[in-house]
Amino acid sequence: MDKTLLKQARNLNKRNGRNNCPIPPIVLMTDDKRLPDPEPAIRALPGDSMVIFRHYDHPMRAELGACLRTICRARGILFLVADDVSLALRLQADGLHFPEYRALSDPGIYRRIPDHLLRTSACHHGQTIRHLAQLPRQNRPDGVLISPVFATKSHPDSAYLGLQHLSKMSLLCHAHDMQPIALGGIDGRNVGTLRTCAIASVAGIGFSVG
Repeated sequence: MDKTLLKQARNLNKRNGRNNCPIPPIVLMTDDKRLPDPEPAIRALPGDSMVIFRHYDHPMRAELGACLRTICRARGILFLVADDVSLALRLQADGLHFPEYRALSDPGIYRRIPDHLLRTSACHHGQTIRHLAQLPRQNRPDGVLISPVFATKSHPDSAYLGLQHLSKMSLLCHAHDMQPIALGGIDGRNVGTLRTCAIASVAGIGFSVG
């Protein structure tokens, strides 16, 4: 893993991370298309990392999830399952992640998750954070993945948030006791610019595919 990225992410986590929330500095997002085989990327992660298992369309999603969960557990890496409560419970995952549309259409989902599990949500708009902030504190996500921060290789011409919007959204997260996590186009060359924001963790799909 890029040493500059890791060092900067750890500094951000130390400076801006919530003391009572164990979301680590590095968050790896698995992806069917851009990271079809996530095992090498997971094995390259440091121990202070977290994996969000998506692979929504994998024909053997449960089996792959079980394999990756075993690897993460052996290395002390947190493992979250995306958008599938039953699978998360079956794999004894450390938490659950939900896409933005699910957080908006079914905010009560957080209330139905056991209290000991971590909860994260994707967020592409400041209004989503305000929506989540209206939930009772015990039902809000622990972390919010704000994206896309920068242009990405998969969507080079798509609009991205930029540092000004990222700063406002990260402060809004902190105001409502949710840890802001930056996602999208982050690498060792631009991670240093996140120091101007209150970002506490950095997320990516392998951190080598943009």
